[in-house]
Amino acid sequence: MKKTNYSPDIEARLDWSHPPRWLSMPRPGRFFAWPDYGCALLVALAALLLYTCTLGPTITGEDSGEFVAAAYTLGIPHPPGYPLYCLIGHLFTYLPMGEVAWRVNFMSAFFGAAAVFIVSLLVVCLTRNRFAAVGAGLALTCSRELWAQSVIAEVYSMNAFFFALCLLLLLLWREARRPRQLYVFAVLFGLGMTVHYTFALLAPLFALYVFCTDRCIPVQALRGKQLRLATYPMLCLVASATFLLVFLYLPIRSRTNPPVDWGNPETLENMYHVIRRTQFEFMFHQYPRSVARLLGQLAVYGRFWLGEFLPLGALIGVWGLLVLLRRRPGYAMMLLGSALAVVVGFCYWQNFEQTREWLWVMRVFGIPAYMVTAVGIGVGLETLWRRGGGFRAAAVLVAVLVVAGPLGAHWRRNDKSDYFWTRDYGVNILESLPPDAIYVSQSDHGSFSVLYLQAVKGMRPDVENLRTYGYVSSPLFDDMPEDMRARIGEFPKRRHEPDIFAWLLENTDRPLYLASPRPVPLPGVRVVPAGLLFRVLRPNEEPSGRDYWGEYRWHTLAAEDTRGDYTAEAIRYEIALAKAKAALITARGAAPDTVAAKHDKARAHIEDALCAYGRDPVVLNNVGVICARFGLYHDGYAYFREALDLLPTLEEAQHNLARIFHKISVAPANRTPYQAFSAVAAICGSGFIKDNARRGGHFHGMPGVRKQACFRVYPQHHDVIRLTIGNHQEGAVRGNVEVAWCPSARGRLANA
Repeated sequence: MKKTNYSPDIEARLDWSHPPRWLSMPRPGRFFAWPDYGCALLVALAALLLYTCTLGPTITGEDSGEFVAAAYTLGIPHPPGYPLYCLIGHLFTYLPMGEVAWRVNFMSAFFGAAAVFIVSLLVVCLTRNRFAAVGAGLALTCSRELWAQSVIAEVYSMNAFFFALCLLLLLLWREARRPRQLYVFAVLFGLGMTVHYTFALLAPLFALYVFCTDRCIPVQALRGKQLRLATYPMLCLVASATFLLVFLYLPIRSRTNPPVDWGNPETLENMYHVIRRTQFEFMFHQYPRSVARLLGQLAVYGRFWLGEFLPLGALIGVWGLLVLLRRRPGYAMMLLGSALAVVVGFCYWQNFEQTREWLWVMRVFGIPAYMVTAVGIGVGLETLWRRGGGFRAAAVLVAVLVVAGPLGAHWRRNDKSDYFWTRDYGVNILESLPPDAIYVSQSDHGSFSVLYLQAVKGMRPDVENLRTYGYVSSPLFDDMPEDMRARIGEFPKRRHEPDIFAWLLENTDRPLYLASPRPVPLPGVRVVPAGLLFRVLRPNEEPSGRDYWGEYRWHTLAAEDTRGDYTAEAIRYEIALAKAKAALITARGAAPDTVAAKHDKARAHIEDALCAYGRDPVVLNNVGVICARFGLYHDGYAYFREALDLLPTLEEAQHNLARIFHKISVAPANRTPYQAFSAVAAICGSGFIKDNARRGGHFHGMPGVRKQACFRVYPQHHDVIRLTIGNHQEGAVRGNVEVAWCPSARGRLANA
């Protein structure tokens, strides 16, 4: 036999003729015995049972309503369109049980359980220990985020399944070195890319692992030779062709104009924008970047990770991965690299703020990293088990703890079996609208709940939801003048919406309802409260006088029934805030002796809203804007300052604080520019100064600035002086403020 550099350690792992007692025993030439499949299947059935018991009976929050409607109608949800999810989801809508939303939710449960099945087999392949596989599979089953995503209509459990399948195929190929396994892997990778773009971050790691394993680790002669160089581009071609073939669904289906047709990808240009997610690319640039910010985001994922399996499970997982790193360094490095690539990649990609909504969104992207930890838990349990004696009892105890701990900790939060918040919200909106109404939503649950009820349940087809896709669109726009249509474009931006609303009021007789009151540039037009919504009245129209709040029906509005769910608490927040806005609107035309009482009522509702949602910096900034818009400047100022105390880098709060500055009498007339700027520093604080300062020059020691700072006076106009602030030592260009200066009037500040 030709001599190779094949290590005895690898040979021992490949030869199962005389395995130790603790190993499972597959037949020669096979990786798994039937009992291996049986154990993995039992774990998957336990996962499916858990997920089904806690499954949402109808739509939930996030993108649930949109995905259910897209799957049911074979439509196109938000970019990049998720074609494979819609095709498979459509098959699940034929299940003869539950409403359509339950059936699509069950698809998530199915793929979550399938991911657990594959991970259990992966641990068997790595450890030859069924006990370890069962422990790892059950721990993954009860992890917070995979469980949470397996009981709602979302893409992440399917994404987890394809990720686990790719990991298993790479391991099987590494042991058998059969090229056809890599071609199957390439197909599955291409399918995974159509489910979620997580695979774009994993592609370099997978490619590097295949290349290094093929070129650096020799195999026995009977196992075959190294891959031909032409195989590598062929694998890329197979993966790319699979990806593009599935995405042909978008233009084909879009030409039939389904009820859900986001981005209208009938043309190559629109299809390119949908696949590339052009509509959301602003998210990549909207916040500043720094190493400190990235480290803070990684620390957030560290907290997420500790919460998935609780500290004991996390510790066992790390230990197991270190053991695996010693046993199988190449594969272990690929696993760790995949986990790190996903976490760092999404931190950099999304560059999220540490606000409640962002944290809720970002949790799901770490699921592949949590799955790698579950593999580590399996290796850790096997390491204890193989020592025998009392260590086996310790292994059993640890397995029970890493399963029971997360199960008890996450049950209440992940149990969606009686979740009706989003459906109730949509039903109440549709039932309260008059015939042929135009509704403009402001949130995902406001838009997608109505989309589901109309497209799937057939409820109120006469109502038109103008902002189904994040931008306003309607067949009514076909009658717009050509110059206006050219100006607003096919996908209008928010700044064009007031003009669009004005055109609708002038050219239709349909009632217009907004989820949030906005000024419309037409004389005589009023915006009046209408329960959760606000109606835009034409000059000849009067309010209906209906008791909307008395007509609404909810399964529950109790705070304890939200169970920490973001959408449920956002709905409670919106209810309280709608009442606050209604009080402020009615205060504008009220008698002077009742205005104060209405303002106090609005303040009470605002505090109720903050109690429902939490004193999050973004929400504090939003309620500050509402207060300022209705003349409650001191209240708005207090909320802006509180928002900046929690998140000093929140630019919106910085700008709003600057705009409200002149309203609260903090910059009296006849101050010198230095005195005025000192007042700015005292009011806005060092966080504002540091983040809104531009390079200045020569005057040092400004109040309210931690480091040495400087400013210059730039005459811009006869009554305007620009104060430019910066750090003289760093020479950083940061921002500027303008003080409008008039000796006979009060000074005012505005952000430049």
